[in-house]
Amino acid sequence: MRLRPIALPAALAALALGVLAAPAQAAPEDEEPMVGVIVPEQIAVIAGQTKTVRAEVVNFGPEAVKDVVVSFANVDPALKLALPAGCDATSCPVGDIAADGRKILSFTIGSPGDKLVSAFEVGVGAFTSEVSVVRSEGGIDLELEPIDDLKIGRGQSAAVPITVHNAGSETVGTVGMVVMSEPSLTPLGDYRNCLPLDEVEQDADLSGLVCLFDEEFAPGATFRLPADSPIKIRVNKDAGGPFTYVAAAVAIGLNDEDAALLARQKSGKTLSLDAVSKASGFLDEEPDDLNLEDNIALFGVSVGKSVADSAAVGATFSGAGGDTKTIKVGVRNLGPTSVIPVSEDFEWFPSVRVTIPAGVELTEVDPFCMPDSDGDFSKPGTIDGHKYVCVADLGLGAGKLATFAFTGKLTGDESAAGSVVVDGGAQDNNHKNDKAAITVALTDQGGEGGGLPVTGAPTGWVALGGALLLLAGGAAAYLFRRRRIVTTL
Repeated sequence: MRLRPIALPAALAALALGVLAAPAQAAPEDEEPMVGVIVPEQIAVIAGQTKTVRAEVVNFGPEAVKDVVVSFANVDPALKLALPAGCDATSCPVGDIAADGRKILSFTIGSPGDKLVSAFEVGVGAFTSEVSVVRSEGGIDLELEPIDDLKIGRGQSAAVPITVHNAGSETVGTVGMVVMSEPSLTPLGDYRNCLPLDEVEQDADLSGLVCLFDEEFAPGATFRLPADSPIKIRVNKDAGGPFTYVAAAVAIGLNDEDAALLARQKSGKTLSLDAVSKASGFLDEEPDDLNLEDNIALFGVSVGKSVADSAAVGATFSGAGGDTKTIKVGVRNLGPTSVIPVSEDFEWFPSVRVTIPAGVELTEVDPFCMPDSDGDFSKPGTIDGHKYVCVADLGLGAGKLATFAFTGKLTGDESAAGSVVVDGGAQDNNHKNDKAAITVALTDQGGEGGGLPVTGAPTGWVALGGALLLLAGGAAAYLFRRRRIVTTL
């Protein structure tokens, strides 16, 4: 998967703000721990029923936080909020949370009684998220059980424990299941009713698997993947580390048109769901899922430390004074493993710093580069001076090259060489190739710019079509640390 087409320049702006996948920050003098609660912004509850909500309490900071307490405020009594054992009426202790760690807090809530909508607040310290509860007259409501984080060695695989409930009031005739992951992980499942994600959607760069379960799935039913024929996830041999990669399972009810996308495999073993509890009753039409967010179960896969040698790639502006030329500079990962993506706390991210020679007046800057001025990275693609910081493809694979285009007019004046300097972080144990030159070669009659050839922008992935694939797109946004937390301070 290439992050650049779908998440940049938004990701670059997030780098500037330092709040990607994190709650709004309190004032520095407050010294609030960076702990937030990820909950759905809206929860639909069927009238007369209760709904289980799983809140993710996350420590986004670089240090462990002790004695974390989640508070609930302004809760309408009609919602009949029920907190787990050990909580009081308005708060729940969840204990200590490690750096970049998380804990799941489950609670139940009812419909808003005579109201159509009610709201309450969930928070930790100064960080608060507002949740709206909407009364529903019924529908499909699939839920996935949370999946614990996994630790897998390079080249090894492990089963993904998947359990799905129908908490709604209507039956699903066909369930679609997607298991997808960041690069460096590969979901595995050689079954007749499963297809690789890139065969269902040819523009998909995500690593994933799509499976179809054509069986009656009534209200109150619970199914899980059988232990003897699981879907597995493998850590690729060249996966970079230390890093915790993110994967997700997604479940949704399908109509006939969506299901037809998967009717391609004609041989092999069929993957089935084991019934844990069953109910009966079937309706022909399948409306949209009432609560899409709990159709997604995220989990981490931690991988140990590895080496990735980042080498700078320079270039030459070649031509006569007055010529406009384009070069491409960048970074090549010499391996043997991939470069780890940006860390969640933004203490480090893989970067390429570019200094353009004074003999070039820039006219265009790569959209994934920003002026390198006092750490202000909020202006991607903006021309401002001669120094820039560029962000390469996240998770740059072994042997892969990431390039950035700069276009400028040659002044005709002699000038000192510029430079390309790469920062490969702790993985890069060879600093002899971290710097390369950007030079100007003046000619009498002009000529083509040196360096790498200019090619089109990388093709981004497109989520699957239909209801299943819209949700998969939503999961992908979650996957790459773009989970939104609504906060008030």
